[in-house]
Amino acid sequence: MPAGPRESSRLDASFSSRHNSLNAIRLMLALIVIVSHSWPIGGYGDDPQLGDQNLGAWAVAGFFAISGYLISASRQNSATVTDFAVKRLLRIVPGFVAVLLVTAVAIAPVSSAMTGIPYDWASGFGYVIHNVGLVITQPSIAGTLTDVPLPGRWNGALWTIAYEALCYLVIGVLVSIVPRRFLGRTLIVLGLLGTAATTTHVVFDLASDGHFAIRGVRLLTFFFAGAVLHVYQKRVPLHAGLALAAAACLAASMFLGIFQIVAGIPVAYLLMYLAVRLPLARIGSRNDVSYGLYIYGFPVQQLVATALIATPVPLPVYLAVVLVITVPCAWASWLLVERPAMRWGRGLLGRRNRTPSLVEAAR
Repeated sequence: MPAGPRESSRLDASFSSRHNSLNAIRLMLALIVIVSHSWPIGGYGDDPQLGDQNLGAWAVAGFFAISGYLISASRQNSATVTDFAVKRLLRIVPGFVAVLLVTAVAIAPVSSAMTGIPYDWASGFGYVIHNVGLVITQPSIAGTLTDVPLPGRWNGALWTIAYEALCYLVIGVLVSIVPRRFLGRTLIVLGLLGTAATTTHVVFDLASDGHFAIRGVRLLTFFFAGAVLHVYQKRVPLHAGLALAAAACLAASMFLGIFQIVAGIPVAYLLMYLAVRLPLARIGSRNDVSYGLYIYGFPVQQLVATALIATPVPLPVYLAVVLVITVPCAWASWLLVERPAMRWGRGLLGRRNRTPSLVEAAR
């Protein structure tokens, strides 16, 4: 039997794009987000806190760190920025639009039927139209979610998608205009600037946590951390001692309340280490339902909360009912929307790249 990768091997030599545990990790992060949201949506109290962040915030940070690594690889492996943009938009936009439509034409009307309030179809379609640009400008649908523990928001998880698209835009532009030998240093500088802005916010409390720019800077910092690891993957040692140091740094940040300031590189390094070392490569290798779990969890939780207004149940029962409904929704999203869109995009790009230019055709 061939020997496995040495514990001191470099990241580029150990990480295989086809054989890693990142899909399993993203699935776990999506489940953590659903678990975290269960407290406020189900009426069980505030999200569990780990230091200065709740469980959901920790998971979202992990999502963006992983995305930074993978999206940087995607851009550098794309022949043109157009190819990159098509692939990335087809990965997130079809599922995003689909969950808006499913919420407006199925989930929200069912909730109205439960409460006996006539459904406002105009507001439902407005929910789709106003939010289709990825930024959630209409979080509610008139007459729904009025008596639930967390009223007025049908999908509080979708706020991160606009920032994800922004990260795609930033890395797409940077790789296009910055020479490769300067790309890593540019990302480090941008990450440090983001850290400085976050530190200023934390120390002086200059804006609320809901401030659009502040939240964007925080997430971009985690994204840049993952991107830096990809750019320097030939120099990054993959070692258990460094992974333990990263975990210790995260634990310290939890107790000191400085997670948003110091956790970018530790989160990215620890997750990439786990992606290589965990024997979970088969999970999600063919069917990646993590995105579907993430985008459908919140509306399903609101629907279940509506159904249980008169008959509250323990948190584990509530969470079990939510997962029983959300998992099939996530599978349907993958099989009927996300995977077909990605395949169509690959076919489109393949045909376009095989089409000769006018100059070539004239020869």
